[in-house]
Amino acid sequence: MSAEAESRNGGGGEELTPRQLAASVFSKRLAELVAESVVSTEDDGPVRSLTLYSLAQHLELAYPDVPISQSGLYRLIHGEAIPRLDLIVALARVFDVAPEYFITEPNQ
Repeated sequence: MSAEAESRNGGGGEELTPRQLAASVFSKRLAELVAESVVSTEDDGPVRSLTLYSLAQHLELAYPDVPISQSGLYRLIHGEAIPRLDLIVALARVFDVAPEYFITEPNQ
């Protein structure tokens, strides 16, 4: 079985549904970006890891027309929800990546 097929079926015998695959790819990509990101509250202030709470706050301030909560981000990052297109675009802008980043696997 190819690596792509392994990814599509989660390593098991059954192929993921399109919804499951979309949630899996999106959650992996969002988790990678959050894990790699750091924030500072001041110009020369201490640097700390990005939290879902601070990401939700930033999204609320930068994109008030794109509703998302900390719990909504939690559901997305754990593959329990599918993001709306407007949220994908907002997250892409926040993390300075193309929107396609969230829907394509690294090996594609």
